[in-house]
Amino acid sequence: MFSRAEIHKGMKVRGNDGHAIGRIIDITEKELIVEKGLLRRHDFAVSFDDVTEVLHGEVVLRHGRDSLFSAPREVPPVEH
Repeated sequence: MFSRAEIHKGMKVRGNDGHAIGRIIDITEKELIVEKGLLRRHDFAVSFDDVTEVLHGEVVLRHGRDSLFSAPREVPPVEH
């Protein structure tokens, strides 16, 4: 179980398989905006419903990165 208050910009995001997915660059009322990649950067939205826990300062999702990237909801780049 987690509280939304535990989640903040800059946190790493991992899939349930343990693989790093990216880091949070923005937070909306319903979603986390996650940045993936350094050179070929993509920003995408992850619903709070997809978060299972906050563990050791990282957000853990209920699915792995492969299922997330098979149908991501990309968003326009966020200026930060």
